[in-house]
Amino acid sequence: MREFFHSVKFKILLGIAALLLGLMVAVAVSAGKQTTPQQILNTITYPFVRAANAIADGVGGFFDKMINADKYKAQNDELLAKLSEMYKYTMDYDTLVKENDRLREMLEIKKKNEDFAFSEPCDVASRNANDLYGGFTLREGKNSGLSYNDPVITSKGLVGRITSIADNYAQVTTIISPQVNVGVYTTRTKTTGVIENDVSSAEQELCLMNDIIKDADIKVGDIVFTSGKSGLFPADIPVGTVTGVYDDPNGLTKHALVKPMEDVKAVSSVFVITDFDGKGIPFETEDE
Repeated sequence: MREFFHSVKFKILLGIAALLLGLMVAVAVSAGKQTTPQQILNTITYPFVRAANAIADGVGGFFDKMINADKYKAQNDELLAKLSEMYKYTMDYDTLVKENDRLREMLEIKKKNEDFAFSEPCDVASRNANDLYGGFTLREGKNSGLSYNDPVITSKGLVGRITSIADNYAQVTTIISPQVNVGVYTTRTKTTGVIENDVSSAEQELCLMNDIIKDADIKVGDIVFTSGKSGLFPADIPVGTVTGVYDDPNGLTKHALVKPMEDVKAVSSVFVITDFDGKGIPFETEDE
């Protein structure tokens, strides 16, 4: 052992230690105004102090979580409750706005048709599966004053009619279906015809206007309204806009394709006309 302290290796190690100590002293002195012993001590102990502070912070945070867990949970529950209440208020507000808009629409229609009696706004409960013609079911039925064959409309125009009904629901067949035939006329020239749809027109989501006389003045862009001649539909309800006109092969009549005013496959809320002047009393023998 005594030989080691006199060896070259020991002298080299001693020199390296002295060099490192000198560097640490120089760094400590140049770092601030502390005394040299203080700076040396701080430099040597800094890594240990930093590690101790990190451990202390971690332990403090751990105990803070343990001690205040109930407090934090209560605060979190309170914030969630407030958020839920705000969300519910927003949903209620949106519902009221939509309801007011629908009632305003109904009042506008009522002003133009004082003889109309309406249901409350009716929401679409479901779409009839695999229905090419866009039929749907309402949440309301006989208990809400609805009845078989009642016309179904929106503020834009005719949607269809009720073709099946129970106490708490009603099924609606739309105006692009062959089951809904209605007498119509154009506002520009009073050209008359009958909506009698087929599969081809339905696939295009259009109505087919038939029985137009050969020389009738009808063209693309003409607006089509109900004529009210059968007693099933009141007069002057908008139906759609003419998008095409062509001659029948018999050479005696014309046909017109009519785009409905309302997108019957996307509508979500409708009105049902439960009564109107002339309901059920056709003044011409016309199958609608």
